[in-house]
Amino acid sequence: MALNTKSLIEESKKAMEQSDNDSNMNKILMILEKIDVRQQKLEDKLSKIDEMSHSLSQMCNKITEIETSISDLVKRNSLIEKSVEDIGGLLDTVVERCTSNKKEIENMKRRNTEIERQIENDNLKENFKQIEHSLLDLRCRSMKNNLIFSGLGFQQNENCEEKLRRFMHYNELGIEFHVELGNVHRFGKPGLNGAKPIVARFLYRKELEAVLRNTNKLKGKSFGVNEQFPEEIETRRKKLYPVLKKARHEGKQVKLVRDKLFINGKQYQSTEEEQNIATEYRETLLKNNQKQSGASPPVPPRPFKRTRTQSSDTNYEENEYV
Repeated sequence: MALNTKSLIEESKKAMEQSDNDSNMNKILMILEKIDVRQQKLEDKLSKIDEMSHSLSQMCNKITEIETSISDLVKRNSLIEKSVEDIGGLLDTVVERCTSNKKEIENMKRRNTEIERQIENDNLKENFKQIEHSLLDLRCRSMKNNLIFSGLGFQQNENCEEKLRRFMHYNELGIEFHVELGNVHRFGKPGLNGAKPIVARFLYRKELEAVLRNTNKLKGKSFGVNEQFPEEIETRRKKLYPVLKKARHEGKQVKLVRDKLFINGKQYQSTEEEQNIATEYRETLLKNNQKQSGASPPVPPRPFKRTRTQSSDTNYEENEYV
């Protein structure tokens, strides 16, 4: 465009040189020069516009790239949001499981605490059982050389040891040797004759066993001779007496050691039926004892009576020797 304008101007100048009308031509020339200047400016602006167009084109390309990136970001953001939602769901599940696990852990802690307490209680119970067993064994050992004589009448100001010696040496048992005795006294509840039994401590076990071997002479009489045991042991022995008598009647070998019954060398284990039979047998004996003791004369009070540890009443028809 600039080259065309210059050529026009040159042609105009040539025309003006050939023409006479200089003034008009000069004016035209001046106008053309102004037009050229403006055209130059327009061309400069157009070049700038071209540059701006190029820049805009680049910007459009960049905007397109940005839009593409934004689209990718939107997609990625959607994926992230979905992932976040999934993570939120997982977190909710984790929270629920944690809450459930926490409750289970608390329950387990409570159960463990209860189990520990139960174990402690069981240990304490076991310790108490061992202590009770040890104490019971000590009590049995302390009574090992004691015999209980029932059926001996009571008199005021009596001498229990002399009465017992007459019973053993002269009246009933016929013991020919001198028996060394410790403490001899009455104790417990009144028997069938209204008198309390006599307990005697033997200094020598062999002499006690010799006395027990002679108790067969009392068969059919109202006297009884038994070893002394703690009340717990005696209660268990009473439950075994009916079984012992039945086994002995059947010709079996029986042996009663404390509260354990051995039949033909094997320890007897009671059944529920046999326990009921033993209970009925004991109730029958108690009723008979109550009837007979009701008909017995009253026992006068003993002056200056000493307080002693009582044992269970062991009045039975048959003497048990171990």
